[in-house]
Amino acid sequence: MGSRVVLIDGEHYPDVIKWAIKKLGDVCCAVFLGGAEKLDSLDALERVLGMPLYSGDPLRTISYVLSSNKVTEVVDLSDEPVVDYEARFRIAALCLRHGVAYRGADFEFRPKEMRKPPKPSIAIIGTGKRVGKTAVGGFVARTLKEISRPLIITMGRGGPERSEIVDGERFELTPEFLAQLAREGRHAASDHFEDALTSRVTTIGCRRCGGGMAGFSFFDVVDEAMEMARNMSHDLLILEGSGASFPAYLADAYITVASALQREDYLRGYFGPFRLSLAEVVVVTMAEAAGEERSRRIVEIVRSVNQKADVHLVTFRPRPLGEVSGKRIAVVMTNEFGIEPAKSHFEGLGAEVLHLSSNLSKRPFLRRDLESFTGIDAVAVELKAAAVDVVTMWALERGIEVIYFDNEPVNVDGKDLRETVLELGKRVLGGESDTRN
Repeated sequence: MGSRVVLIDGEHYPDVIKWAIKKLGDVCCAVFLGGAEKLDSLDALERVLGMPLYSGDPLRTISYVLSSNKVTEVVDLSDEPVVDYEARFRIAALCLRHGVAYRGADFEFRPKEMRKPPKPSIAIIGTGKRVGKTAVGGFVARTLKEISRPLIITMGRGGPERSEIVDGERFELTPEFLAQLAREGRHAASDHFEDALTSRVTTIGCRRCGGGMAGFSFFDVVDEAMEMARNMSHDLLILEGSGASFPAYLADAYITVASALQREDYLRGYFGPFRLSLAEVVVVTMAEAAGEERSRRIVEIVRSVNQKADVHLVTFRPRPLGEVSGKRIAVVMTNEFGIEPAKSHFEGLGAEVLHLSSNLSKRPFLRRDLESFTGIDAVAVELKAAAVDVVTMWALERGIEVIYFDNEPVNVDGKDLRETVLELGKRVLGGESDTRN
């Protein structure tokens, strides 16, 4: 029995398809995608090919064939107009979910080997950069501390060359400590520092470089972190992705984070369906800023890809890690859409907000903003981007207090993300996994 599946259409003559299959070799069966211009019937086509021919809804049929056969590669012998570019990305996403390569005349998508982590695990992956993935990851870790001892493994473009443990359970990450790291040339706002600070969990930080279309990194040091985690006493791993990339490990459960402000075609097309299809839970952030109508469309896209996913619409509320009441402050963050709601929230906590900046990830503009900040007692800043090497060091040089803040996901749909996370954690710790295979 061959190890290849071919995708074919009715826009080619049967004898031409048979000729191509013979040249290809090692084919076990064919999936018919559509088209009828050059066909008499599917039964006639199957007789000509001399092998099993499957038809029906293309994606469901391909999924069935991949689940029922030992397939190493799907080869696309179809053509326009039966399949378009969007359809091919959907097929590619499906093949990658099954760990099978997908190639055509001038393209190839080949998955990385997805190994099992050494302990029960939940992966937090994003559909892009700045969707709030780290904030959700920190929230998940804080929540799961109620039932486990979690360990976060992060991967980032600013992560350390060798996997690095930060004991957030015992060690306090002060502004002075982080500033010293920055003076030593370290990226002191890397995700593993942010998670350790905001969640008070132990983290392992890893470096990665290059992000593939499906989410795999070109280089990373996550393997080293997994070996470290194997020998640590923590009982639950939280694998946190970076941007739209994530570790090539098959977690027991996935939480996918998307933004209601993202381009819809990035979720519906390309490899958006791959990331969405992995999830048991999809967290759609920025729902308040996007508005009800756009948020509804995003939810519809998610459900069209993954009907089983539990979808949560959330907005972010600042959670300061120090006292702000009675202080005159400046607020610095990355999200321009969240800056005004953040101002209102800090004022609700008793602070007087004198200045705002959403340029935390734009250093030249950020420095200009900082020079305009006058009359403040403290600066409240997210721990990301230039929070340490620019904002923290600027504040410490002037004797201004630094108050880091986290972004807490809050449901705007009447659901309870905290309870969902707890239930997911209990299932994973109990050995029940659902990776959408």
